[in-house]
Amino acid sequence: MPIASKRRVEAHKAAPIITAEPAPRLEEIDLPPAIRVTALIFSYDSAPALRRCLSALEGSNDRPSIEILVVDCGSHDESAQLDSEFSGITMLRLPRYFGRTKALNIGTRSAAGEYLFFMTPEVEVLPTTIPSLMAQLETDPETVAVCPLLLDTETRLAPQFFRLPTPATGLDLTPLTVDKTAQVFPVEYATFHAFLVRKFFVKGLNYLDERYGDSWADAELCFQIRRVSRKTLALPQVAALYTPGAAYAESARTVLAADRIHGAAVFFGKHYGFMAGVLFRIKAILKALFTFRLPLFAALLSGGKIDGSQSTIL
Repeated sequence: MPIASKRRVEAHKAAPIITAEPAPRLEEIDLPPAIRVTALIFSYDSAPALRRCLSALEGSNDRPSIEILVVDCGSHDESAQLDSEFSGITMLRLPRYFGRTKALNIGTRSAAGEYLFFMTPEVEVLPTTIPSLMAQLETDPETVAVCPLLLDTETRLAPQFFRLPTPATGLDLTPLTVDKTAQVFPVEYATFHAFLVRKFFVKGLNYLDERYGDSWADAELCFQIRRVSRKTLALPQVAALYTPGAAYAESARTVLAADRIHGAAVFFGKHYGFMAGVLFRIKAILKALFTFRLPLFAALLSGGKIDGSQSTIL
């Protein structure tokens, strides 16, 4: 064998054996559950009720998948500081009372859940309320929004479901009688006291229409759901407790009444023609004048919408 070939063979025999290191074991990491629903609470000067509302939400089944988001609209009581008592909530503090519609839009843009549960502080859910509502939406693609029955301490139904208003009915809402034995009950109009809705639908509308101030955004959303042949359902077998809040002062009632009339004029003008809204507003102004409700008359002449510019403390 030639010397060169012999050296190559010897070199080959002397090559070190390389053994592969075993792959490191991946440690299992417990990720927190994904947020599925955001309980979005509009709050203003309602600390006692808000405290009860938050306590009830904390006791919900599937609590880790529920985000609790409070939008405080410039409260003068301790409402805006309740996140110090409830560390698992998120508090958005607005400097003034800009109205419910704008506040809910701000909260919706911040919400992590794919479902939004619009609430007021007067509502206390049961542990099964939100999971039961969620189960209905997840198995019923034709439904956009679902609501529990709101019961007071004597198990009486709270005013919650109505027929959609028309220029003929004006501000006089027609209540719906819900069949409490039914599993589901279609409704035309449900208030935002306890209203679970798919967030993508609200975003698809470019959020709630901010031509509304404090009222009528719920009627608008229900109208839009009905317009695309989808459903808003009451679930009579799912309940929550409702405790009415304290009455407003006379000056605040005037501002709220003007905002409600403004919202109705916007709603009728949007869905029944421009003149329907104009005529409704003119009739309301004349009625306030001829019934000597001069503060309401002045509020209506100035526009009447709650948007943060009002000087009255509600």
